[in-house]
Amino acid sequence: MTVVMIVVWQTHIALALLFFFFFIIIEGAFMTSLLNKLVQGGWVPFAISAIFIIITLTWTFGRSKKAQYEATWVVDHNKFEKLVTSTTRVPGICFFCTDLINGVPPIVCHYAELIGSIRKVTVFVTVRTLPVRSVLPSERFNIGKLGPTGVYRCLVQFGYMDIHTMEGDEFTRSVVTAFIDAAENQEEKEMLNAAVLDGVVFVLGRVILKMTEKHRCIKKFLINNLYRFLQKNFRSNVATLKIPPRKQLQVGMLYEI
Repeated sequence: MTVVMIVVWQTHIALALLFFFFFIIIEGAFMTSLLNKLVQGGWVPFAISAIFIIITLTWTFGRSKKAQYEATWVVDHNKFEKLVTSTTRVPGICFFCTDLINGVPPIVCHYAELIGSIRKVTVFVTVRTLPVRSVLPSERFNIGKLGPTGVYRCLVQFGYMDIHTMEGDEFTRSVVTAFIDAAENQEEKEMLNAAVLDGVVFVLGRVILKMTEKHRCIKKFLINNLYRFLQKNFRSNVATLKIPPRKQLQVGMLYEI
């Protein structure tokens, strides 16, 4: 909490230290009393803390392995451009939600190869919560155009007090307006306007990690059992965006690491 006060809230360091010493006195007294009665039941808070530490470390370990896999198997630019040009382009706009900020994640190729088509306008959306109270509307969207025609990237930024939502037509219209403002020609603007009228779909990638037999039993248990259990029960950033269920499409992929 002291670090949050200094870094995020930018509280004066004197007030942060005052809070720290006040809290450490209370916590120190509580910790000392537990150590004096460890056998009589003082071990229970330590056991609870150990459980939470295991959960936290497992989640961090799993997320790091997922990031390493996507960084290793990120789709090559030329390969992705060939995939887009050789795939049927259907009318409409698709928001593909992904955690990967740079590059194209492998689940995109998995989706395109299985479905056999992609929308004329495909936007890779990554949601990021910044350590600020609120993000200005002008800084909400960080957009960019990828190589193939009609394929874009959009980084959506929220503050921790902002309302995270993609519900209704306001989000779609805001993103498309940002792309239109940055469009290079009139043909691209017409394509974007037509895509909104042809329908919108949000594709949510669902990744499952699996440790191969070459790894140790502890790592396999952490990823194949504990981390997978946490994945099934956690709530992602995308889940907080209130995307209309009738416009959602979930695509799953197994990452063997």
